Amino acid sequence: MLEEIRYRWELRKYLKAQRALYRAYDDWPPEEDENADVSPRRGARFELLYQTQATDYFRSKHLIEKAYRYHMPIPKDEESWIQPRGAPEPFLTTEAAQKLRADIRAEQKAEWDYWANRLTLALALIGSIFGVLAYFKK
Repeated sequence: MLEEIRYRWELRKYLKAQRALYRAYDDWPPEEDENADVSPRRGARFELLYQTQATDYFRSKHLIEKAYRYHMPIPKDEESWIQPRGAPEPFLTTEAAQKLRADIRAEQKAEWDYWANRLTLALALIGSIFGVLAYFKK
């Protein structure tokens, strides 16, 4: 649980930086020449693309770590991964991430159901023992 809180906190920082870049990019006036090699707006656009790729990589890394923890198959096919030009490492496509997230949630639910049934049985046995002890104590 602490790991999930840590992940959410880091993701929040990534998204906050990304929102700030979006605002800065929108504040720049439109360029007259879109093909110019050097311009502040173009630099902001590249920085925004890099930040988006970093966020996607961070999310993919988290999903893959969870998939390893739950012994889930990680997609290996070429269509599930994307590595844009300039990206440091490949990351999952949106469709592959959604499928992997759904599989992880299904596994988490199955694990929760397994332990919830065991806990219910244990509490029922403990309650029965206390009931029998209370009956014979009279």
